[in-house]
Amino acid sequence: MTAAQVNRLQLDYFNGVKYRSPNDPLVCAYADPKIDFIRRHAPITGTVLDLGCGNGVFTERLARGGAVVTGLDFSTPLLNQNANSRLVCGDATSLPFPAASFDLVFEANLLHHVQHPTTVLREMHRVSRKYVVVLEPNRYNPLMFGFSIVVPAERGGLRSCLKRLRQDLSGMGLRLLASITTGMISQNNTPRMLVSMLRRFDRQIWWGEYIVIVAEKPAEDKS
Repeated sequence: MTAAQVNRLQLDYFNGVKYRSPNDPLVCAYADPKIDFIRRHAPITGTVLDLGCGNGVFTERLARGGAVVTGLDFSTPLLNQNANSRLVCGDATSLPFPAASFDLVFEANLLHHVQHPTTVLREMHRVSRKYVVVLEPNRYNPLMFGFSIVVPAERGGLRSCLKRLRQDLSGMGLRLLASITTGMISQNNTPRMLVSMLRRFDRQIWWGEYIVIVAEKPAEDKS
């Protein structure tokens, strides 16, 4: 596929998906443990950029501690569902921000939807003053693996694993502070009746559904 064809596939997919609201109890069960993990390793304060912010599942949580959060997404319908006051419709492969604009740059479930994930990571590195945080599906989780095969727009999940993400981040000169593969609750696909049982997997398990990595720019690379 050409880059234009990939972008059209992804845009059509996201414009058609109906997401649960950020405050839905199931979404809380999915997102809150990830935010807690990030906060243990990097302060969510100052200025934060939420890439692929969608309807605000993480935008809202990143802002709860007082951070000034800017959300960016290329789907206007999803941005219209996001209650944050600072929203930009844009392309994560060419961010419309100067270098070192944000204290922390975060993305959730974005990299596996783009043709060249390292381009997005370079942009995250460029606009960050200190921290870069990624949250992606784990291809070694059976459910994620199957979902990635069945849904064409999710096919990039087949290349998403902890080793590769760590290598990509380290290759850009970022220092890896913490990482985890965790969880068995997804924001859109988990039946509500299973949430209580699945909470026990909010810990380090190599086959968890999601990967979270917290990285830091070295002192000589900050500006």
